[in-house]
Amino acid sequence: MYNRWRNPSEKPDDMKKISALIIAGSIGLAVQAQSVIDPLTGSLSGYTDTLVNDGGSGGASSVSFTDSASGLQANFVGSVSDPEQALFLAPVSSFSTVFAVGDMLSVNVAVPASSITEDFGLAVSATATPPAAGANTSTRANFDWASVSVRPSQSSIRVNTSVSGTLTTGNNVAGIGTTANISQLFIDWVSADSFQLGYVSNSVSVVDATVNFAPSSTIGAAIGFYGDIRTTGTSLGDFSNLTITPIPEPSTLALCGAGFAGMAAWMRRRK
Repeated sequence: MYNRWRNPSEKPDDMKKISALIIAGSIGLAVQAQSVIDPLTGSLSGYTDTLVNDGGSGGASSVSFTDSASGLQANFVGSVSDPEQALFLAPVSSFSTVFAVGDMLSVNVAVPASSITEDFGLAVSATATPPAAGANTSTRANFDWASVSVRPSQSSIRVNTSVSGTLTTGNNVAGIGTTANISQLFIDWVSADSFQLGYVSNSVSVVDATVNFAPSSTIGAAIGFYGDIRTTGTSLGDFSNLTITPIPEPSTLALCGAGFAGMAAWMRRRK
């Protein structure tokens, strides 16, 4: 009788074991379920818009964040075309799933090309209600926060951080080609006081910066968005589907990888 197992070492049990590995790994990855906590196409009532850097609007909030059918937009509503930077934040407790250590916060990005210098990004903060800037002042160094944003005019990704009173702005990653390549921005909460900020370009995840805060910081108490809109009547967007996903455990990825590696080896022996 014909025996389809041409190599004596190839037994049905081998395939069962490999299948079990693949199934186990797949289940592990499935557990890393995404949770869309805000589609950003409806009510934005849980957020607070705070101007944190005033370039000439007299301390009035000149950056607004509005929803549309396509997603969240950042807009300039002032009358003076100067740098105006704002944070649009909500307490993590206000969402159905709470952003915590071991999670990735991400948002889908569809930002068009533009020659106007302006930024739109994802942010994490120690407070949902930071101190507001007065006329021609900045409060960006007065609380802990970090953002990763898209700047279309320079085809770049920018990171801003304020850690224990030290402000670092414009950590620039150039050469992304065009903002059309950017599909997501993300913030990974990798340990109690450490975050990784990055983006997804052409389906590849890139970590732009790792930011470490003091153990005493309340960083992570609020999440939301950052806008730096500088020209009267302009807007930047759209962001959609603010999402929390558990960061995959290395053991889960290794288990799934072992299963697929075993399948590949079995298929090579069959040839």
